Amino acid sequence: MSSSRDPGAGRVLPGRVAVVGGGLIGGSLAAACRRAGVGEVVLTDRDPQVRRRAGERGLADRIAGDVAEAVADADLVVLAVPAHVVPEVALTAAASAPTGAILTDVASLKSNLTVDVESRLRLSGLDPSRFVGGHPMAGSEHSGPDAADPTLFQGATWILTPTAVTGTAAVQVVSGLLRGIGARVLALAPQRHDELVALVSHLPHLAASTLADVAGEASAAAGEVVLAIAGGGFRDTTRVAASDAALWRGILTGNRAAVLAALERYRDRLSEVHDALARGDDDRLETVLARASEARRRMVPKATDEDVVDVVVALDDRPGTLAVATTALGEAGINVEDLAMRHAVDGQRGALLVRVAGGVRERALQVLSAQGLAVHVESEGAAES
Repeated sequence: MSSSRDPGAGRVLPGRVAVVGGGLIGGSLAAACRRAGVGEVVLTDRDPQVRRRAGERGLADRIAGDVAEAVADADLVVLAVPAHVVPEVALTAAASAPTGAILTDVASLKSNLTVDVESRLRLSGLDPSRFVGGHPMAGSEHSGPDAADPTLFQGATWILTPTAVTGTAAVQVVSGLLRGIGARVLALAPQRHDELVALVSHLPHLAASTLADVAGEASAAAGEVVLAIAGGGFRDTTRVAASDAALWRGILTGNRAAVLAALERYRDRLSEVHDALARGDDDRLETVLARASEARRRMVPKATDEDVVDVVVALDDRPGTLAVATTALGEAGINVEDLAMRHAVDGQRGALLVRVAGGVRERALQVLSAQGLAVHVESEGAAES
């Protein structure tokens, strides 16, 4: 696998990245890869107009006519296409790319999709360990290559969803690129991912859409005065309601059970607020608001720069150690700063090196130990090569 080095972060990046799909996410990723110093970025899209516009905007080093051409020399293939076509496109890409090429996607639904991709690859005689699911928690109400922004993922969380089948190289290569473009990498089990995004992404979208619908009805009745008095809070809260309705229909129906569970919890809290107001129970209302205020501060703490440490996870005969370790850390909200494999020598077991922020060292050890993994912290300088 060819590679290039990011001079700013000192990280090794894939030498050739192929992005399939030139919309907001694919176009932004291609542009971000170019900015990060990837050796060559190739982009393709099934729509010739999208390909033309992506080329005019210089989103990639080269625009390819189809998937096979785009991935022919790729080290990493990113499938930035709608969820329902990911398995089909993944199969085409895997068959056309070099045998060592890694594949990932950006779809917002992971459970069924991941199983489908792994199954299709296996049944076609292709290595399913080359694939790791992904989902960037970043976006815009705008779409298409004209909305592409190379800074879209800076500081954003990008979720990876490894399974027991996923190879270490797949997670390492993809997470290395994501850190290179400024994203924060977390790993979650596919089903857990779908449950959580229903709460923090799909539910907020429905809340924004519902609020915009109510406000739009009021605007039709009262005129432009409604929008004239709308402040920044209204604009921020309803911004995502302007997104593509057909796209979000597929997302919401594809994650129906988890979205319904989140909606029921939200409905219960709205009922609590409604009842407090209706009964004149001002103390109860203040309690709910105070609880929400505290929750918001707790969930979005101030960022701090910290040293990093390498946690060593001993590898044994237990299947899926990589997925167990990374998803356990993701469940605890611990960002995996880096990932490497130490291969076995002289009959000893190999080890997985997981780099985390120094401030979460003890919590990371506790989380991994609770999974029955043998772990310790690498002594300073021991992991350097």
